[in-house]
Amino acid sequence: MRIALWSGPRSGSTALMYSFAQRPDTRVLDEPLFGHFLALTGAMRPSREDVLKSMPTSRHEALASLEPRATDDVLFCKHMANHIEGIPWSMLDGDDVKHILLVRHPDGVLPSYTAHMEAPTMTDVCYEHQRLLSDHLGSRAIVLTAESLHAHPESTLTRLCEALNLPWDARMLRWTPGPRPEDGVWAKHWYAGVHASSGWEPRPLRRGRIHPSLASLREACLAHYLELQSRATLFSDDSHGQTQHP
Repeated sequence: MRIALWSGPRSGSTALMYSFAQRPDTRVLDEPLFGHFLALTGAMRPSREDVLKSMPTSRHEALASLEPRATDDVLFCKHMANHIEGIPWSMLDGDDVKHILLVRHPDGVLPSYTAHMEAPTMTDVCYEHQRLLSDHLGSRAIVLTAESLHAHPESTLTRLCEALNLPWDARMLRWTPGPRPEDGVWAKHWYAGVHASSGWEPRPLRRGRIHPSLASLREACLAHYLELQSRATLFSDDSHGQTQHP
């Protein structure tokens, strides 16, 4: 089985990758299409030069890195949803691929993301890409809210494993603090929180103040988020008021 996680930034995707890395049946990859995305789009990131030096930048080589090894039972690929840019969907899908969309309210994403990137665009924050993927995949997509994952980690991860037809493994709840060998070269810019953690602890996700210059982006992101949230039928994030107060 191949599992493709299509996330947006600052949504807990690295922690979810760390969860799956605890499973003895699973190998994880951290954003294997990032080099191709940066080379194709010219997008600026704090790690841009390091990524371009260390990762495949051609479509052929990037896609080759997604191929399972003979020893893989499960291959978990953590992607940002915008990394599909320039790659035909037929090259990213298959009968053995399970797709997860991980989405977080923009009032949590934008304040955190702008600490690293001053003027994000819709492409940067991935909501539109996630909505397109959800529209295309329909019921094949497992839509998971970051609010549910953080507020109810054990029950949400258990149901996620059920949806993937994987046995539950309680080791997914804990990991050793610090970096993992699979971390991308961008970890020093983005992974301080997960490196300081030792696993999932139930907590509500914080939201922050949106700068007035981002008001229109926030509204566009929120429309996509609320639609995606409505499709998260396997999961509940209604505690902590997430659904009542958009």
